[in-house]
Amino acid sequence: MKNVRPSWGSWATPPPPIAPEEVREVLETDVVVLGAGIAGVTCALRAAQCGSEVLVLEKGASWSGRGGNIGVAGSSYMKANGIENNSEELVREWIKRCGNRCDERLVWLFFNESGNAMDWLIDIVTQYGARPVLQGSAYLGDTYREYYGSHRFFDGPMAKKGMRAGAADAVHAMFSESLKLGVEYLFKTPAVQLLKEDGKVTGVYGERAEGGYVLVRARRGVVLATGDIGGNAEMCEDLAPLANRCPVKYTTGSGDGHRLGLWAGGSFEDPPFPMIMHPQAYHFSNFCFLFVKPDGTRFMNEDNYVQGKCLAILREREKYAWSIVDSAWAEKVPETLKYGGGIAWGQDFELGEPAFDVETEQKMFERGFSRGHIVSADTPEELAEKMGVPVETFVQTFTRYNEMCARGRDEDFGKRRELLIPIDKPPYYGLKFGPAVLAVVGGLRVDTNMRVLSEDGAVVEGLYAIGNAAGGRYGVDYPLIICGNSHGMALTYGYLLGKQLGPER
Repeated sequence: MKNVRPSWGSWATPPPPIAPEEVREVLETDVVVLGAGIAGVTCALRAAQCGSEVLVLEKGASWSGRGGNIGVAGSSYMKANGIENNSEELVREWIKRCGNRCDERLVWLFFNESGNAMDWLIDIVTQYGARPVLQGSAYLGDTYREYYGSHRFFDGPMAKKGMRAGAADAVHAMFSESLKLGVEYLFKTPAVQLLKEDGKVTGVYGERAEGGYVLVRARRGVVLATGDIGGNAEMCEDLAPLANRCPVKYTTGSGDGHRLGLWAGGSFEDPPFPMIMHPQAYHFSNFCFLFVKPDGTRFMNEDNYVQGKCLAILREREKYAWSIVDSAWAEKVPETLKYGGGIAWGQDFELGEPAFDVETEQKMFERGFSRGHIVSADTPEELAEKMGVPVETFVQTFTRYNEMCARGRDEDFGKRRELLIPIDKPPYYGLKFGPAVLAVVGGLRVDTNMRVLSEDGAVVEGLYAIGNAAGGRYGVDYPLIICGNSHGMALTYGYLLGKQLGPER
């Protein structure tokens, strides 16, 4: 199989075929969706709305809706709030930040269609009492600029139960609507093999919790919406090795759909796969002042966005760094937000609301102290001792940084003059932070109809991939041009594919 590299581990080896006597039930439907996350439930609902009979296999006990942000290029809600993005400008920036390795056709599909998908979603979610808002938190510097388009949903039934406001209420609403249209869900039923007949994928075998297998035949197609590979250390070692070096993983994705697609003749985009990373291992906030490694040295320009901070720590073969601030942080941080900001520098807030709440941040400091992720001291020497870094080295780093701030020029890493703010008001604080993997966002090669492609570029008939099972979206890195755009792509491609698989097109 030329789509499988000889160096890959045992995960790439297909299992033996399932014997007919092991199949305890055979079902037939129009569309089979594998996975009940945001991509899968979107596709299932849209296909049902367009007249298809749909069955969803999900390995977990219920649907899932992780995260808060669903980012799109435009929507009627954005337009009503006076926000319209320049797609040509943003797509060019997207391609650049992806190292020219993303599939431009897929990116343009997202920018052209994501607004329609979001308008459709808002109409559904608001019926369940959720309130749409736009996230205001964004990096505003030129180099890593982030644009508005991240939608969240507040006050919905899932948010009221304590779940993070956003994707949970979106998936809950779509799941509820899909049940009304007769979509059937088989939970605790992981897909383990695809059925391929005469060169076409025509069904899937699911493993039932009570034993044996169910074979579900699909008249129109099988959709892989099974999430990422981040929780599969063996696959990550071959396809995304940096993921295994992160101290925290918020993903449990096991790459089930990736392997099913590979075994059916599909091919992966070129590794290493990109990752979504936030510097929120240990303490969440890290701001933009002075960062030091465990050896007490400075290692980067702190004027960076979430992905860049994580990659810099991993590049140094470290699992964490220390962010140094002083007692005047409550006055200094808000002044920096007009030059940078974004996740872990600023705060989550609704667009139009105050960008920084000191009381909220103070509570986060208290939590950091209680968890041992923040230390404080009256002198740099004492702070170094509490952080466990070499005292002399740290004091030299600390002193040099403040001297460069006084001169208004960062001779080591070129930080902008506006952000050269001295750390000169004791007591001083050390905030421990590190990279956390949210998802590995690489996968199977697909065309603009979400059809899985072979190594030669031929279509694997009957097989589709969306969400983090699909590749081509990012290339080398996750571009946080619009916060939550991976969820936005899951929504958009699921919405489009569901319509495509319905008889009423």
